[in-house]
Amino acid sequence: MVSAQVALIVCVLVIRSGHGSEAALNNVLATRHGAHESGACSLPRASYTLQKPVALGDISSLRQLKYTNAMCGHVLTVDCGHGPLDVIVVNSNLGGGLDLYASAWNQATGNAPPGQTKCSVQLSGRNPIQGGGPRCYYAPDSEMDNAWFRMVGVFNVGARMVTGATLNGVAGAFNGVQPYFAFQGGPIGGDGQVVFSFNDGSKFATRLRNCIREQAKQMWS
Repeated sequence: MVSAQVALIVCVLVIRSGHGSEAALNNVLATRHGAHESGACSLPRASYTLQKPVALGDISSLRQLKYTNAMCGHVLTVDCGHGPLDVIVVNSNLGGGLDLYASAWNQATGNAPPGQTKCSVQLSGRNPIQGGGPRCYYAPDSEMDNAWFRMVGVFNVGARMVTGATLNGVAGAFNGVQPYFAFQGGPIGGDGQVVFSFNDGSKFATRLRNCIREQAKQMWS
């Protein structure tokens, strides 16, 4: 008698929500940030889909979510015990954790007095600016009509992180701690092609003339 073995194959469907696919980080130090300012990211004035800001730090518990230029303008979902809250990275808090601006702190902590607490945090795929994406912006206060110098960045890219950018094939470099790439040399006209590269291998290409010119910075509190 020959016995038959039946192989049972189980397929698992993984459904990813609008949040990042990585698990949330727990027990991250959070503090209250009381300033009213544009922040280190110098995000452009725009119609934002959320108004709860955070200054992001670089302590070890933040792991892959530590502050970098590429984190500027990204949305994080935090939970400090009063339900999940989406916050936008607008500033750096080097040496610290999640420095929640007053509006974000009050909602996330249930109006706790200024101090410290622990929160979970996860990268969200939510876009912060109305109108879809990706969207290229000139850096506010930059020289937008200087054919020998351009400074642009990209926002509304979901959970992707920008890793580099070229203008007419020439690589740019991040400007300080801001999310904008600086390009020098030229002359570079409005028909110059900007190509942004992302950590998932994808790219977004546009022309300089399509990058939004907004001189004012968004103020956060």
